[in-house]
Amino acid sequence: MYEIDLHGYKHKDALIKVEEYLLLNSVHKIIDVKIITGNSSELQKKLIKLFDNYNFSYYIPAHNQGEIYVSDNEIL
Repeated sequence: MYEIDLHGYKHKDALIKVEEYLLLNSVHKIIDVKIITGNSSELQKKLIKLFDNYNFSYYIPAHNQGEIYVSDNEIL
């Protein structure tokens, strides 16, 4: 599983980094990524909007609210 750690990124730059990764890899149908957001609920809201726009499946685990798992399949 690929991991993107967004600590230290401005929200705009974080969104660009995640969107670029997802779109480039979705062409090859290999999306399986853990995104580390830390405690920024505002960044998570922005990322969730991005995932919804592109129909990516995602979930935030109960044991760690500072991560989001994203996939291009519907199993999540």
